[in-house]
Amino acid sequence: MSLSPNIIETVRCDWRSAPTGSKSKVVQRWSRALDCSQATIYRALGIGRNRKGVRTLPNVEACAQIVSQVKKKPPENHGEITTEQAIRIAVENGAIPKAMLGKASSFDRVMRDLGLNRKKRRIQRFQAEYPNQLHHVDASTSKCFYIHRELPDGDRVLRLHAGSKTGYKNKPVPIRERPWVYGLVDDHSGYQVARYIAAFGETAVDNLDFMQWAWSRTDEKTLFGLPDMLKGDLGPMMRGPAGQDFFDRLGITIDPSMPENKESHGKIERPWRTAWQRFEKPFFVQPDWRKFEISLSELNRRFLVYLDELNDRPHRYEKTISRRQAWQRINQRGGAVAIPENALATVARRFDRTVGPDGCFSIDNTIYEVKGLHDAKVFVYVGVFDGTLVVEDRASGEKYEVEDFKPNPVGTYTGHKHTPHQKARKEAEKLAVTNTLYMDHNDTGKVTPFPTRVRPAPAIDNPLSVNTYPSLSHAMKDFVAISGIVPDAETREALSGLIIENGLAKAFVRELALGVQAEAERSVKHG
Repeated sequence: MSLSPNIIETVRCDWRSAPTGSKSKVVQRWSRALDCSQATIYRALGIGRNRKGVRTLPNVEACAQIVSQVKKKPPENHGEITTEQAIRIAVENGAIPKAMLGKASSFDRVMRDLGLNRKKRRIQRFQAEYPNQLHHVDASTSKCFYIHRELPDGDRVLRLHAGSKTGYKNKPVPIRERPWVYGLVDDHSGYQVARYIAAFGETAVDNLDFMQWAWSRTDEKTLFGLPDMLKGDLGPMMRGPAGQDFFDRLGITIDPSMPENKESHGKIERPWRTAWQRFEKPFFVQPDWRKFEISLSELNRRFLVYLDELNDRPHRYEKTISRRQAWQRINQRGGAVAIPENALATVARRFDRTVGPDGCFSIDNTIYEVKGLHDAKVFVYVGVFDGTLVVEDRASGEKYEVEDFKPNPVGTYTGHKHTPHQKARKEAEKLAVTNTLYMDHNDTGKVTPFPTRVRPAPAIDNPLSVNTYPSLSHAMKDFVAISGIVPDAETREALSGLIIENGLAKAFVRELALGVQAEAERSVKHG
């Protein structure tokens, strides 16, 4: 609604002439008369209220920057120092004026205005360009179930537990085994596959066994095939050399991840919360849920039904198709790459060992024997799933089979082929040669070498000589005794140099003292 300039001026005059406390009533009266809102009149008059107060503390913005930095000194996972404590620390360190003490509320308000309060940074979503380009994998313990007992056929019976009051899901349970959920999410489609297992903890073996199942073509799920890249946290599978070697041989790139960065793993971490909320929690509706029991195999069957419904839900961005349909677009790229049969049989750990002269080496306190190889540095490959052992000679690259070591009984002997060294020793006995070395000097021809110059030999002390003084002080003492003259500092320095040059010889010191004495007597006689 627009008001004419004459009406606006009339309202302004009434507003200005109204006493303090009655100005708002003037606006209310005119809003009823003109059938418009009070905000319209305030906008037309240009007299809107000043909702932001003027800073009364001098230089408070700069001080707030310093206080904010003090607050954020602790590591991020420990939170921040309180504003009141941060102000005290800043004042006591001379960073801000003492007048700022007791102004915590003002500093909190200023820091909010400056955007210095704790606030999550903006995140950037990403998505793979096609199915099976990137898979996320992770493992987590069940939040609501625990393993109650084991059945004779190897299956487990699970029960529900309420958990701790703090919500910590890893509370102690009756037996050490726990139900673990291993899951995989295709980054492009959001298609999920997962299953429960019973284990003491997260292991590389269970991880790889799940990956084999997830990437294999089965009737119980749609997704299969090898991805181009794999993303996961730094668990046993990603850290272990066996898993890294396995993925490298399959042509799968490990996507780098920052440790403890939950944002980068959100596409696999989030499904666990959904599973606990939508799949596990409904089991608590049983009349007496504390006595409710379900086998692990039945739980997995129902979990697959839940995942089927979940994967038929709309894609996270393309709402007109489901996650399953989004993954099935892999046919546009020629289909999924099948995982080789018995791929897990090739997963092995590698150890550095030395095969001794007896052809044996040990791993985990067990002795093994290598047929056809001894006294060599080797790599030992141990199959993770079947325990097969193979030895590779590091020098030649040739591989050898390994057997359990069994010593020969007394009186039983085993012959071995001669080594090339031993064969050469035998052949050497048959070779008839004589030693013709060092019979004559080498012929230098007509070349005459220049003679080598000889420099003076250095003086050398002889500890067995009785004609030298043991030290300069002894020599100077005899010099004074013989000459009867105590030299001054300058003369003493000159005499010391002469005595040292002559190797502290007693004869030289005697001659030197007599000469100095004679010279002194002549000086006295001729006055």
